[in-house]
Amino acid sequence: MNQLLLIPIVAFAKLLTWVLKLSGRGSGTALPGYLVGKYFPSALGALVSQIPIIVAITGTNGKTTTQTMLSATLSRVPGVKMLRNKAGANLSQGILSELLKQSNVWGRLDVTHAILEVEEATLPRIAALLQPQIIAVTNLYRDQLDAYGEIDRTEKLIRDGIAQCPQAVVVVNGDDPRTARLTNGLGNRTYFMSLAADYAKFLPYEGALHQRQPQEAGLEASQIRINPDLTTDFAIHGTLAEAVEMPQVRTASPGFFHVYNALMAIAMAKLLGVADDTALTGLQTFKPAFGRGEILTKQVGAKQVHYRLLLVKNPASFSLSLELLKAIPALKLVLAINDNTADGKDVSWLWDSELERLNQAQIDWILCTGIRAKDMAVRLKYALDTPPPEPILTLEPIREALARSFDTAAAGETIFVMPTYTAMLEFRKLMGKTLDIV
Repeated sequence: MNQLLLIPIVAFAKLLTWVLKLSGRGSGTALPGYLVGKYFPSALGALVSQIPIIVAITGTNGKTTTQTMLSATLSRVPGVKMLRNKAGANLSQGILSELLKQSNVWGRLDVTHAILEVEEATLPRIAALLQPQIIAVTNLYRDQLDAYGEIDRTEKLIRDGIAQCPQAVVVVNGDDPRTARLTNGLGNRTYFMSLAADYAKFLPYEGALHQRQPQEAGLEASQIRINPDLTTDFAIHGTLAEAVEMPQVRTASPGFFHVYNALMAIAMAKLLGVADDTALTGLQTFKPAFGRGEILTKQVGAKQVHYRLLLVKNPASFSLSLELLKAIPALKLVLAINDNTADGKDVSWLWDSELERLNQAQIDWILCTGIRAKDMAVRLKYALDTPPPEPILTLEPIREALARSFDTAAAGETIFVMPTYTAMLEFRKLMGKTLDIV
């Protein structure tokens, strides 16, 4: 595309974004990119070609957290000018919207690195244009059957995307048998991120754990400890271009599954030339991405109540987050389940999620909310051996559930909220947080 043609396109996108925000009808994270991509499809390539280094992060779970971890690290490196689709808009229109937003009036991007979260089915559509230096794949779980179909299809989509980028270094979850085989038969240099076997065996992968072979370089986490404040400590050792030894690592994201995200962020940072101490500091100081372990506080008068959000969207994410709650004393839990398009219309995944893990938790009370609150309450009826001390409450409007939970909790207490994607967005909006605030 001629550079001059980008000028009116960028002007249109910026004007549309301004109108959307002014009218309260959106933040411009998708519509500008959708319209520009539809009528000027070469605009994406013209903008992408200006970025020296591109990293693409895909997979079922953990894309946003991995991106946030890596971005926190790179932001500490002098001279790095970074772009990221920080609103979680990971379809092609969301990525293009962010590029248009970040470009100047002449259609020029003043960035050195783009760290892009890419939705699984979007990767093969734009991989040839992006030509990323690094592709990271977090995991492959069955997710949104009405959107993707079975997991075999998702695996093929990601492999097709990688195949279009023969120069890309690939960083994969080395325990997930599906991600570990993605580059079999391809020429991409591949690094495998793993947990020590005693930890990895608890992860609900489909199929037997991949056992890393001696010729397969990568990083392994061991000595993993989840602290009472839900921070996670662990040690890292392994080999990338050289031996890696990091005996003391801490991340603010809770759980074994977030250790994979941290391993990927560390590996990618080192592949991009970041020093060990900078990588560790970035990991320790990053703030969890929206809905992924973040803590929001509601205050009325002198009373404060804290809400910790743990996004759930498939059986794996639900089950693993429930595992974290087993050690929480006097657990106060809000389950917010929607079935909007972004959540997946098929909520049968609730029955594949291991709600039975709550039998090992010290439950104070549970509140079900969202469009499918009643479905959630029925699932709990069959999961719990003993009802909690307080009857399970069902309030479909999330606004009412937020008000009831606040009134029920004592000052200073923390309520754990496990929402689906659109329920999380609504909850954050009610708390005064919008999608653009990360």
